[in-house]
Amino acid sequence: YYNAFNLINGIGPITFKKLLAHFNSLKDAWLANLSQFKEASLEKSVIEQIRISRQKIDPDLEMEKLEKEGVDLITIEDENYPKLLKEIYNPPALLYVRGKLEKKDEFSLGVVGTRKLSLYGQQITPQITADLAKAGLTIVSGLAKGIDALAHQAALSGEGRTIAVLGSGVDRKS
Repeated sequence: YYNAFNLINGIGPITFKKLLAHFNSLKDAWLANLSQFKEASLEKSVIEQIRISRQKIDPDLEMEKLEKEGVDLITIEDENYPKLLKEIYNPPALLYVRGKLEKKDEFSLGVVGTRKLSLYGQQITPQITADLAKAGLTIVSGLAKGIDALAHQAALSGEGRTIAVLGSGVDRKS
């Protein structure tokens, strides 16, 4: 039901918090009547999106699609949800994961930069990132062109781990 709600426009971390606080489970929320969403302090526009979307979204079918693609979900309630991510102001309620997060990934470094590289950025990013990966840090970046791509490539060339974080998801073009 995390995935089903996440597919609805207008539902983000704050709405997930409200749903989790008001309902015993997200399954109960999915099956709730519209007045219960109002009691949960959801905005009218979000309630309307839920009303429309529940007619179109089959939670079980959507999970089957993820399983076919080898995508796992980690919810904010899971013990393997990244500890530091949970500490940000509005952490995402769920993460879509292809591959495996490992315990050593807690010791990581985010490398984010411009898509339009300077000569200095082109030279220094691979040097620093490869050295950090060799030292055991997991390199985390956005998989965008430019600095992000260089960071991932350098981590791999340094025989280290790298994690790509996609804000839009793998099924969307940005």
